[in-house]
Amino acid sequence: MWIRIRPQEGPKMTIPVPLCLAGSRWIWNMLAKYNGPQSAEIAPYAADMVRELRRYVRRNGHFTLVDVQDSEGDSVTITV
Repeated sequence: MWIRIRPQEGPKMTIPVPLCLAGSRWIWNMLAKYNGPQSAEIAPYAADMVRELRRYVRRNGHFTLVDVQDSEGDSVTITV
């Protein structure tokens, strides 16, 4: 998974994030601790979500999960 941050001014950043981090219990426990009950409800399904994402990518190839651009021209893209 790649997270690309492109501000109108300043440096552009591209961050590679392995899908195994999305299914990590440690990550989900930290999210539940600091983000509240919504993250705690999703945490048991994290491994299943990552498994399905990997299966989808194997069958269909990579895809853009999030593509956001604000009115000032800054953009964030998450590609799986």
